[in-house]
Formats: sequence, C-alpha cells, structure tokens
Amino acid sequence: MSRFRLEPVRGMRDLIPPESEEILWLQRVFTDVIRSYGYSAVITPTVELFKLFEMKSGPEISRSMYVFKDKAGREVCLRPEFTASVARIYLRLLMAEPKPIKLYYVGPAFRYEEPQRGRFREFIQAGVEFIGDDTPYSDIELILTVRDFYAAVGLRDYSIKMNSMAIYRKLFTMWGIPEGRQDLIIHYLDKGLLDEALRELKPFKGADPDLIKSLSGLKVRDPARLRELVKELRLPGELDGEVERLSKILDAVRSSGVGNAYIDLGFARGLAYYTGFIFEVLTPYLSFSIGGGGRYDTLISLYGGPQTPSTGYSLGIDRLHLALKEGGWSLPERVRKLLLISMVDDVGYVDRVAGRLRGLGLAVDVRFGRRLGPLLTYAVRKGFDYVGIVGSEEYGEGAVTIKNLSSREQRKLYVDSIDVGELP
Repeated sequence: MSRFRLEPVRGMRDLIPPESEEILWLQRVFTDVIRSYGYSAVITPTVELFKLFEMKSGPEISRSMYVFKDKAGREVCLRPEFTASVARIYLRLLMAEPKPIKLYYVGPAFRYEEPQRGRFREFIQAGVEFIGDDTPYSDIELILTVRDFYAAVGLRDYSIKMNSMAIYRKLFTMWGIPEGRQDLIIHYLDKGLLDEALRELKPFKGADPDLIKSLSGLKVRDPARLRELVKELRLPGELDGEVERLSKILDAVRSSGVGNAYIDLGFARGLAYYTGFIFEVLTPYLSFSIGGGGRYDTLISLYGGPQTPSTGYSLGIDRLHLALKEGGWSLPERVRKLLLISMVDDVGYVDRVAGRLRGLGLAVDVRFGRRLGPLLTYAVRKGFDYVGIVGSEEYGEGAVTIKNLSSREQRKLYVDSIDVGELP
C-alpha cells in the first residue's frame, strides 16, 4: 500500500493505452489535415500573464482560470485557451509577415471548473487562427477544415450551428448598451439564460427585448429563408450586411458538402472577443459542443496592435474522443505488434533483425532470455500479433522464426530479404 496519494489532482487524468494512443492519433490526424490547408504550427507557453486573458476572455473564463503569483510576484495563469496567446505572438513576432497568416496549435489548456463527464480541468485543444483576412472565405475555410478532419477520423454524425455576433453587437450598440454590459448579456445568452439576458436590457429605453426573444431559437437551413426572416422580424437595415454575409457562408458550406450546417439566430458564444461569424459543433452522442470558434476582428487592436481581421476555432480532442467512443469507434490504424525473443547475446544482430521488421511497419519489442514459455505467455497476454525467435540455429543462418499468434503458423525468414508478404 503506497504511503503517497496516487490519484491525480482533481479534474486531471492519467491516460494509458488504448485511450492515450487513440488521443495521440487524433492529434496526429488533425495536424496532417490542417497542414494540407497551408497552416503552420505555433507553440505557445503554458503559463501566461493573467492580464492577457483578463482583458477580453469574458466573465466565465475569467472566473475559472488557474491564477497565481510566481516567485517574482507576477500574476500569471495557466492558459485557459489559445487565441489570446496566438494574438500576442502575432504582435510580437509576426506582424511584418505577409497577410494572411494561417497558424495551428495542439496542446493542453486549463480551467478550474467542476469536473464532470466531458469536462476536465486539463483538456486538449486543437485549433487554428486565420489572421489578416476579412473575406467570408476565411470563415468558410474553418468549416471546411472541420469537415475534413472529422471525415478523416470517422465522425459522421454531427451538426454545425452558426450565427453572427455582429448582429447582437450592432443591436446592443444601437440601443446604447456599453461594451461591458454587452459582454454580460452575451454570456447569459450563451448559457441559455434568456430571462437574465432580458433583465439586463431593461435599464436601456431603446432596447427591444421582444426582438431578442424572437431571435431566440430560430433555426434556418436555407439561406433564402434567412433573408425572409430578416424582413419578417423587421431587423434594422444596419444589419443587412451582416445577414447577407451569414447567408453567403451558409450557402457556401452547404454547397461544399456540409449538409449538417444551419443558422441558429439565438446562438451566442461567451468569449467576449467574438465580433462576427461564430459556430459550434454538436453531436447526438453528447449534450455539449465538441468544438467551436468564430471571428474576432478587434482582439489584436485591444492588445495595442492595428485593427486586424481574424478568425479561428478550437476543437476539443478529449470530447471528440468521447463522442467517437460513444458511437462504437476504435482506432482504425492499429500497428501490428511483434515480440522478438533472442536466445543469443549478439545485440548487433538482434538489432538488425528488429530494424528490418520495423521497416515492414511492425512495432517490435525485444527481449533476451533463455526460457521461451514465460515470454510466449507474456506475448499472448499483452496482445502481440507475432512472436519472433532468434535461437542459435537462426543466428547461424542469418534468419529469424516468426510465429503468428492467431493462426499458429510460423515461418523461418532470412533477415536480408524479409518482405511483408512473407509474414505468416
């Protein structure tokens, strides 16, 4: 019995095979897909100054961050997400680069929230930031990369909910609502707390709570229908451009094979830096989103840079893994494993055999020993596909005996000419 507590800190997890291998595979596939769109990797610090996130993360994240003082007395935090860090890196190192700049990241983020199913205090995010492009295509491309990533990992049953924060922001500004109060109202809308959001509107005489009620819950799959709704709801003409842009995005992503995309005019996202197009990914396997993002055209200027149009997203790798497993998914690219048992002491020869077998795509684990029985039992219990044996006879002939543990077939193969088709 250990005298030390072995459980990880609450909200953190120990991941072992097969879950650890599955999650690493998902990260590798994301990297492959996103690089095929021309994105380059960026690595941000795990620890950042608290002020970087406090300025524009929104009420929820600010309350749930891991915040502490370092040994120099600086107020720092564990990153709760990546966008603010990427914006800082852009201002410090990338402003002189030709625009647009397309960056991606994969790594852990931290939030001090109540742990529950699908919600951890340390979690893995994979995401992109598309900086310096104000055209609708940069928003559309976000959805196309999500489409291709989910197709590559085998997630078929999901939907993409979209809206534009510019509609709410422009309405609130027209009604004389200051930005800080806007952030709080949007936070309530994001959490589905419509009554609380409407209560925040009451002090403002120009506000129209009935319009917010009407927008809530309106879902549209046809761009033409969106334009009709705008007329029926009598939205101010100042919103025509935002509605038309949203219609264009919906039309483009649906015509690109994303038939599960729709607009929800009551949808909001709580991160306070969103200024335009937003989206979330939903799946019937889970009651919460597995990813989302949107446009943030003022964040970089908030940090002291020039006005820079930007858009991006983050996908929850842990949540994606959970959704896939709920749907009966298993790792599609399982590497076949071989336990190579050597009964001779020539490490150089055994390494040459192992190298040839690894070159055939096998994962080779080497053991030296004189007793075959216990090692064969170990191979079976650990799920190896093959056993390779190098005895004195094989050693003298430059060979290795390979046994298929499922079929029980075995063959003696010569090291210098081993081919994958020769495996039993």
